[in-house]
Amino acid sequence: MRLVAITRVLNEADIIESFVRHTARFTVHHILMDNGSSDGTVEILSSLADEGLPLSLYQSRAVTFNESDSLTQLYQFAVSHRPNWVLCLDADEFIDDRHVPGELQGRLAAYGAQSNGPNCIKIPMVNYIATSHDVADERIVPLRMRRRREPSDSYKIILRGDLPADRLVIQHGSHWAKLGDQLLREKIDTDIWLAHYSERSPYQYIAKFVRGWCKVLASGQEELNRKTAYHYKTPFEYMRDDPASILHNKHFMGFKDEHGPLTDDPMIYKGGPLKYTGKVDEPIRAVRNLMGLLNDLAVRHGQLVDEFPFVRALVQDWEQQTHKLI
Repeated sequence: MRLVAITRVLNEADIIESFVRHTARFTVHHILMDNGSSDGTVEILSSLADEGLPLSLYQSRAVTFNESDSLTQLYQFAVSHRPNWVLCLDADEFIDDRHVPGELQGRLAAYGAQSNGPNCIKIPMVNYIATSHDVADERIVPLRMRRRREPSDSYKIILRGDLPADRLVIQHGSHWAKLGDQLLREKIDTDIWLAHYSERSPYQYIAKFVRGWCKVLASGQEELNRKTAYHYKTPFEYMRDDPASILHNKHFMGFKDEHGPLTDDPMIYKGGPLKYTGKVDEPIRAVRNLMGLLNDLAVRHGQLVDEFPFVRALVQDWEQQTHKLI
């Protein structure tokens, strides 16, 4: 079995090393696209590559929401590695195959041997929650965050590696894909889990929803009409209009989700020790993340004004408009 992973990554310095080391236990190669990290993520990935881990790193400093195009391009890159299957993973998602007889490779080999079998495997996301019981000084996130919810009805995909790359479109954060107007032959496999560590600290989550909604706004009305990443809109507006309602909220800045029904069930981390991930100062990392986004947005705006005279004229027109407020 030749498994290749593809991943979009942006400002994941606290988790990227453990994610790449764990994923390398399953794959022959890992292809990553950095979207403009400013927190040390790229430096960690460079160190992992220098160490000899089989990975390729590309960068596209995207200030807009370009998820589908980026994921589809990554699949096209993956095809050159002659994969049997391509794992579509985010940097906070860890393969958990402890419930699979023969492990992940054996299960995918069996699917590949089926006549007219599935060409898209859908696996459930299992959300792990930060709680006051976490081992606070543990740098490996899957070892620190032990408590999870039940497997969700949200799925991510594993794709056959021989699909026509020029017709494939991966959409909605690798939740589904299609070939032109044709849907793939899908198979839901609830034995393969995807351990998901999306909210690891309050400051990390703040940077995530501010950055996410800014990218949607920067993409224009068409993306807004699609309600892309709409779950970021409300917390973004609270942070914009009344930051004290978040930053001075002990519930939000604490362990806001730990009181629901949770199971103490840490996944089996297979990546080994970390070498390049230091102790993370989350408030400082959040500031670095958002300053990086602010810088990229401003630079892109300036480039548009310089490149297109009609844009400069339009901006000047906007800036000359006045509205009486009082």
